[in-house]
This record gives sequence, C-alpha cells and structure tokens, in this order.
Amino acid sequence: MIHDSAKANDIIQKEAIVSGIINAVINGIIGWFMFQGKAAIPMTVDTISTHEKTVFSSGVMTAFMLSLILGAIAFFNFGKKAKNLQLAPVELLDRPFFFFGLRTVLFYSLFAFGTAALVALFWQKFLGTILVTPLIAAIILGLIAGVAAWFINAAVMKEMLRPE
Repeated sequence: MIHDSAKANDIIQKEAIVSGIINAVINGIIGWFMFQGKAAIPMTVDTISTHEKTVFSSGVMTAFMLSLILGAIAFFNFGKKAKNLQLAPVELLDRPFFFFGLRTVLFYSLFAFGTAALVALFWQKFLGTILVTPLIAAIILGLIAGVAAWFINAAVMKEMLRPE
C-alpha cells in the first residue's frame, strides 16, 4: 500500500475550500437576515460587557461553533474517505473519536475562537468602532465563517494523517 501525501494534500485542500465557500455563503445569508433592518452595525465596540450585537461578536462565536460542528463531521467523513483511498496507514485512521478526535477538534476550534477574538481585539485597539451597513456586515460574517470552515476542515484532516 503506497501512501501519496501529495494526493492526500490535494483532497484535503479541495474539501476544505469547498466547505469554506459553502459555509461563507450560508453564514453570509444568515448574517444578512440577522443584521437586516438596522441602519448600521459596529464591527467592534470598546467594552466586552455590552449587549450590542457587533459583526465580530457574531463572528467569533460563529467561528467557534462552526469549528466544533464541522470538525466532528470532518473527522468521521474524512476517516471513511481516507480509508477507501488508502491515504494513510489504517492504524492512523482507526484512532477513536474519544479522545483523539475530540482532542483534535477542541484544540483547533479553540484556536479558531482565539484567532477571531484576537482579530476583533486588535481591530478595536487600532481602528476603533467602525460602523458598516448590513450588507457589509453579512459579507464579513460570511468571510469569517468561510475561513473558519476552511481552517477546521484542513486542520482536522491533516491531523488525522499525522502520526502521534
């Protein structure tokens, strides 16, 4: 059995990009309905205790929750596909969800959460509160979701092929 890492990388990147695009569109549409009817939406605000909905407050939680869900789905779906295509030794692909898969998904989901939160923090620190239209807010929310979906899929699938 020959394991082709270039083939595996191509499959991972294609699946991750498709997931990113689909989730960007879906979450952009959800964002449109969420922000619709408001005159302007702040990208960030200068206090964590505000109850005002911002683009990044929605985006950070979207990135985290989407990563948890898509990471678990990727773990199970890619495991089957990788076995069928013989992308890695069976021992790597037979690792259980509890605790290998769960640990992997949680690690990368928390990484996505932290990254999105840091982007929001630095945005507020250096750019301040910027108001955007509902359309721009929806597009940015979609972009955040798309990047999170691409990242979690690629990260989980690559980790599944990596020996511990």
